[in-house]
Amino acid sequence: MTENKGRILFTGMAAETAGRYEPGLLDAGFEVVLESDAGRAVSHLKGEGFQAIVSGYPLATGQLGGILDIMRAKDSPNYGTGLVLLARRDRLRAAAGLVGRGVNKALSLEEGPVVLRIVLERLVEVAQPMALRLPLAIEVSAIAGRQHHEWTTDNLSGSGMLIGTPDPPKVGDAFRFSLVLPDGDVQGDAVVVRHTFEGREPVSGFGARFLFFQDAGQTRLLQFLREAGKDGKLET
Repeated sequence: MTENKGRILFTGMAAETAGRYEPGLLDAGFEVVLESDAGRAVSHLKGEGFQAIVSGYPLATGQLGGILDIMRAKDSPNYGTGLVLLARRDRLRAAAGLVGRGVNKALSLEEGPVVLRIVLERLVEVAQPMALRLPLAIEVSAIAGRQHHEWTTDNLSGSGMLIGTPDPPKVGDAFRFSLVLPDGDVQGDAVVVRHTFEGREPVSGFGARFLFFQDAGQTRLLQFLREAGKDGKLET
């Protein structure tokens, strides 16, 4: 039996276009949801969670911004969800210019369905679904290559963290982290998945997803989040 990898929302494209990709994604264990009208897709994003969103590009004026606003709202069920743009080859450069500004990846419509499936699998394979996300200011020590960083989280969940910094690492950069929790440090590896969208988010910095935890680090982090949410702690 194929593992259920979650729901993918397709929008901003005709049903025939989305239909090229659907069979391979279904075989890979994804559920495909199509809302061709990007304006109406916003209502889905407000109330439903998806593992990734795939959008045609370009959209009508303001529609991509509307999607990003909904996805990046702190109470959004799709906060941190990956966004992939599909564009004609002659528009791919413009679409690629949005990567790291709310968009995770831009692909040409001329690429085969297998390429999109691989991109989506990579986007979701590091996500450890955890609905609880809290605006916690936690100290983070990080090592990326030869560089050492001291950051503070703006919010934290079981799958990743948002960090405010004027000099974020590049999207795709991996780093080793140490989260300073009350009962001891939680250590592991993470990867930068996006930069914050200037002017649309209150924090200037980057979002990272956890790749690996040492020892029982993830269990301890989830326990800390549950207790913090129950007790109403917003800072530590």
